[in-house]
Order: sequence, then structure tokens, then C-alpha cells
Amino acid sequence: MSNNSDFSQGNIFSLILKFSIPAAASLLIAALYNIVDRIFVGNFSGNTALAALSICFPLSFLMIAFGLMCSAGGSTLFTLFRGKQEEKKANSAFSSAFILILIFELFLTIILLLFSDTFLTIFGVTETTYDLAMQYYKIVSFGCVFQGLTLVYCDFVRVCGKPITGMMVTGIGAITNIILDALFVAGFNWGVKGAALATVIGQIISALYGTYLLFGNKTLVKISRAIIKLDKNISIKIIKCGFAFWIAQIAMGFISLVYNSQLGKYGGDIAISVYAVIASIMTFVIMPASGISQGIQPLIGYNYSAGNGNRVKRIFWLGTVLSVAITTLIWGITELWPDMIIRMFGGEPKLLQIGVSALRMNFMIAPVLGFVMLATTFFQSIGKPAQSSIITLVRQVAALIPLIYILPYYFQMQGIFLAQPVSDFIATVLSIIFIIKEFKEIKEIEEIKEIEEIKEIEEIKEIEEIKELEERKELEEIKE
Repeated sequence: MSNNSDFSQGNIFSLILKFSIPAAASLLIAALYNIVDRIFVGNFSGNTALAALSICFPLSFLMIAFGLMCSAGGSTLFTLFRGKQEEKKANSAFSSAFILILIFELFLTIILLLFSDTFLTIFGVTETTYDLAMQYYKIVSFGCVFQGLTLVYCDFVRVCGKPITGMMVTGIGAITNIILDALFVAGFNWGVKGAALATVIGQIISALYGTYLLFGNKTLVKISRAIIKLDKNISIKIIKCGFAFWIAQIAMGFISLVYNSQLGKYGGDIAISVYAVIASIMTFVIMPASGISQGIQPLIGYNYSAGNGNRVKRIFWLGTVLSVAITTLIWGITELWPDMIIRMFGGEPKLLQIGVSALRMNFMIAPVLGFVMLATTFFQSIGKPAQSSIITLVRQVAALIPLIYILPYYFQMQGIFLAQPVSDFIATVLSIIFIIKEFKEIKEIEEIKEIEEIKEIEEIKEIEEIKELEERKELEEIKE
């Protein structure tokens, strides 16, 4: 095993930075697909076009959901198997994740195209946004497979000890998307159609580069005909390990439907456009925290499976400090300069009027997300996805949805934007409870391990003492 892939050695903080920075950058780059589309469309095509993109926002969550489930689940198993020196199973984790993502995303593409009107109705499309939303929806639907493959490739390259190369998998597509957005939307004035084409072409470029890396044997994954098959047991484990990420994305997609419905009711298309801006900015809070979570995932998974409990805890707490520091910094920017941020997306007077206060309310306790994201990934990394799923479900569904409907009765439209911080607070408390319980269990295991090591040392000493006594006795007998 190379030094680059032995996570039981080396300075913890340096390792976290080595893996987290490229992972966070990779996720932010991936998020730019939607954000850049919105910036160009908002500035060059107007609020109605921006609202149309917001209507289609759940589509991206559906596409990413299956990708993250297979990438996070597969890469977690890959790391756990490598920690146990089971290289054959580690390679099977990739092949199973690869085949699963092709099956899921192809199926999703067919369903999306067959029932486009149904999905757009569910997404909350309005009469004024229908034509533009349909244009964007149909083109972006063809990118499902490429988006899913990109996520799988990125994660596997990263956990193979090449985080910067993993970042480049998504980066090359995002850069392509930005250039083509400028050309298609600003230059050719193709509006939402141009934004959609730029997105899909960028995804194709990323998928092609990832295919070259993984199937060209440029990573620790060893591809052969023998392993390119769907392993039933490993596939089930991939789905279980990545299920929390699938829930998170589906929940976020569902939440955007609820937001669109409620905001349409209380504020119309302009309020939906405000949500598009807030969701874009929230990405810059979530993605760095998610990146740090993904960065520490192979470190925690490897050390947990190797029995290094104290190192696991140090990795988690150092990662938490870094994550909370970054989310606090971004929170400060949103609180101090909300008007400047909103102007990036067009910033018409009505958008500013609603958006400034909404942005501040929605980000009220954003710093705690740094801890919540790490707690969620921590349990997924050690092969205990149930806790991750519970935290995610509470934050994104069980607490948030009722609050979106209840709070407007007391605070009107502002209540809709207050729902997220209240839900985040509840998820934080739950995360603290789960982490304390798990760390107590790790401590008990470490104490048992220390006792066993002491017993072993004592037994060795006893054996050595007996051996010495026997040798002395033999010497005395010889002398006699």
C-alpha cells in the first residue's frame, strides 16, 4: 500500500486539508452548473426566465440523488474494504457502483421524458413560466447519466488518494458550462435553452474525463472483465451506505416543490425567484461543509475499520472546527451584504425588496450546518447509515415541511423563510445526541482494547520471567 493511501499515518490536520479542499472545491464547481445558469439567465433573460429555472430546480436534485447514493455508498465501501486489505472487494465496489448508476440514471431519464407535463405540474409550474420551464426541463433530462457518472468517478478518484484530480473531474465540466453559458445565453441570446445546452455539454465532458481516469487504470481501482459485474451483496451495501445522501437530495427536491407552492401562494413568481437566489447561496454554505465531510470520509472509514478509535475522534473534531469556521464566514457575508449578493442574479427592485430580509432570515443559524453535515457523513463513513438517515429526514422533511406550512399563519411569507433555521436547530440537537452516544461506544472499545493490550504485555512478561527462571535453573544444574 502506498503512503498516499495509508490514512492511519501522518498529521491529521494536513490530511483533512489535503482531501477536504479539493472535495469542497469539486462540489462547489458542480454546484456552479445551476448557479451560473441562474446568474446568466437572471441578468440576460429576466425574472420570468429565472423563475422557470427555479421551477425546474427539483430536477437537479433527482439527478444528483442517485449519483450521490452510488458514489458515496460505493466509495465508502471501497475505503472500508481497503482498510481491511480486501482489494478484490474494493474493486467490486466500483464496478457495482458503476453499473448501478447506469441503471438508475437511464431509468430516471426515461421516466422524466415520458411524464414531463406531470413532473412540471408537480414542480409548481405557472402559466407564465410553462414554455420556458419545458424547454429547460427536456434538454437537461438528457444529462442524467452523465451527471451520475461524474459524481461516481469524482468520489472514487478522490478516495484513491487523488483529491485534486477528483476535483478536476467536475471542474473541467463546470468551466465548459461557464464558457458556453456566456456564449449561448449572453452571446447568442438563447435564454434558458442555451443554459440547458451548456449544462448538458459540461456534464458530458466531465463524464468522458472520469471514464479516461477510471478505465485507463490511472487510480487504485483495477479494472478487468472479471470485476465488471453487479455484485448483489455489495450493491445492497452501496444502497444502504449511500441512502442518507439519496434521502437528502430527494428531500431537498421535495422541499423545493413545497417552497415553490407556498411562495407562489404568498408572493407569486417574484417570491419563487427569491427562493432561487437563496437556494443558490445556500449551496455555498452546504457545499464547503459537504466537501469537508467527503474529505474526512475516507480518513474516518479507514481508521474506524482499522480499529483506530482515538484517531477517528480527532479527525471528526478537527474537521468540525474547520467546517464551522467556513460556514460562519459565509454566514457573515450573507448577513452583511445581502443586497450585493441578490444583485448578482439581476437584482430588480421587487427582488431586492423581498430578498434582503428573506436571505438574512433563512441564514440565521447557518454556521451550525458545518457540524450537522459532518455528523451525517460520520455515521455513513463508519457503516451506520441509520443515524445519518434520521438526521437528514428530520432536518429536511419531518421538521421542515410542517414548519413551512405552519409558520406563514403567524408570520406570513417571512414564516416560510424562517422554517429552515428552526429545522436546522432541531437537527443540530439530534446530531449532538447521536455523536455523544457513538463516541462513548468508541471510548469503551478503546478501553477494552487497552486492557487487552496490557494483558498481552503482562502475559509476555510472565512468559519471559518463567523462561528466565528455567534458564537459571538449568545453569545451576549444570554448575552442580
